[in-house]
Amino acid sequence: MNERDEGPAIHAWIEENKAAADKTERPDADELSESERSSGSSRQLADPSSWRREHTDIPDRTFPLNVFHIRETDPDMFCIPPHWHEHLEWVVVLEGRFSVQIGATFRELESGSCLFVNTAELHSAFPLEPGSELYALVFGEALLRNHALDHTETRYIRPMLEGRLGLPSFYEGTSAVGIRAKLLEVVREHQEARPGFELLIKAGLLDVLGLALRQSETPEEHAAKSGRHAESPVYPLLLHLSEHFREPIGVREAAKICCITPTYFCHAFKRTTGKTLSEYVNTLRVHEAESLLRGSGRPVQEVARLVGYGDPGYFARVFKKFKGVAPSSLS
Repeated sequence: MNERDEGPAIHAWIEENKAAADKTERPDADELSESERSSGSSRQLADPSSWRREHTDIPDRTFPLNVFHIRETDPDMFCIPPHWHEHLEWVVVLEGRFSVQIGATFRELESGSCLFVNTAELHSAFPLEPGSELYALVFGEALLRNHALDHTETRYIRPMLEGRLGLPSFYEGTSAVGIRAKLLEVVREHQEARPGFELLIKAGLLDVLGLALRQSETPEEHAAKSGRHAESPVYPLLLHLSEHFREPIGVREAAKICCITPTYFCHAFKRTTGKTLSEYVNTLRVHEAESLLRGSGRPVQEVARLVGYGDPGYFARVFKKFKGVAPSSLS
């Protein structure tokens, strides 16, 4: 499928927030976040157009699909960091538990649960216990489109891609059974690649879409609940931090990105993420640090600097608070 320079949802956020970004001031000392004080620096807001967009590895562009096996034990692929892309994605939790983000919604998903990610939606998944693993099926809209413009295209596919028809993002318990089974069939067909596997994969993805649509409400009611239409006012900041979590940021600057007051920002951010700004930034930094420590062999001091901590001792305390072990145990 052809890549566009910017997803429509992201482009809209960029245009809406550029004015605030251009006016960003250096925050006062008492408004610096914990992360800013630890690094001993401040900065001007980076260009929102640099928000993290992932260029997903799709080996065959004529059949745009890839399956990623995320395992807590794999040092190179143990989590899904916050990012967005133009593809669609289904996630199936195989074992354990994951802390999952879709748009501005955060939830814990257990084994057997599924997650749907529409185009240009910010999403992430981090393991919460040893042995956790999942499959992420990333595919282009071309596998669903019907250029004959029959009812499957006009009633379902095009409205979904345009945000007029919303699917539930989360499928748990009995609601996930049929979807999970079909997705695992798609994974198996992709892995075995026997003659005709492309037809069965395409049919399977359409089958999953039909099952998901039957669990949704009317298009108007559910579109208001989908990740693309019911975003928190702090969603622009979540997008920004997906790429710029290494850089210091204070409450005043964060509020300007969201075009809201600092007081309301603190309330809205905690309500959306369940964390303070400092806790959320530290979470992203610790996950990135874990990836570097497990996969690169870099020393702790260098990793601390790379993820935004000017003080290695402070980094070690934060890391142990979040992961329960010292960072040196992973290097």
